[in-house]
Amino acid sequence: MIYNSYAPIYDAIGQGAFAAQLVVHLLAARAAPPRRVLDLACGTGAAALALARTGAEVVGLDHSGPMLHIAQGRARDEGLPIRFIEADMRQLTTCFSADHEGAYDLVTCLYDSLNYLTDPNDLLQVFQGVAKLVTPDGQFIFDLNSEYEYANWDDCDQVVYDANGILVYNRLNYNPDTRCARGQIVWFSYDGNLWWRGAEEHLQRAWSEAEVGAALSAAGFVLHERRTPTWQSAAPDAKRVVYLCGRNWYNA
Repeated sequence: MIYNSYAPIYDAIGQGAFAAQLVVHLLAARAAPPRRVLDLACGTGAAALALARTGAEVVGLDHSGPMLHIAQGRARDEGLPIRFIEADMRQLTTCFSADHEGAYDLVTCLYDSLNYLTDPNDLLQVFQGVAKLVTPDGQFIFDLNSEYEYANWDDCDQVVYDANGILVYNRLNYNPDTRCARGQIVWFSYDGNLWWRGAEEHLQRAWSEAEVGAALSAAGFVLHERRTPTWQSAAPDAKRVVYLCGRNWYNA
């Protein structure tokens, strides 16, 4: 399973910083901090911790036990009472009891986590699960890599980190016919005596704007805004898009 053996490397090289920075932007754009938050695909907890520091009640969900173990340790070190759940986000309706329906005024799914869903039915299933959990006036915020990002995946090795006894490189390729992207993550870590090698293969899909819009609409959501990770308005050819959605219209 992906993000198991890679979990300590992911955390050590600071990959969670992207999600934490998105939280800074989304909090700045809100009139008030959220009260109750569900962070899907929470990883090692960067976004969940940032949200919990505002005083919100936060639940983090991820399929990777090793990622959650790191997140739990970080929350414990800061004294933050975050509840972490090891589960598949496609199974939200079985993860939460009826008293959680309509309970979260913010649901997040950050760092292209939804690109890992490659079946349209799975994307719709997640959106429908979120729709049952978010409050009528709540927000659902997620980001996706677009096909314009994957067009740069040219089957070349790219070193993404080389410091502190860790070397990580990616080999990325994209098939525009299937709209599927494959990334092999390879890492070497030095323990003071030996270098250790690890590898995982990740599969993602480029979702079109039409597919995202149709799934949101079918689940009962309205797309309010498309932003870049720096919170600018996203152009049609943006490489990564942050989607701000809700059950009702709101004044941005």
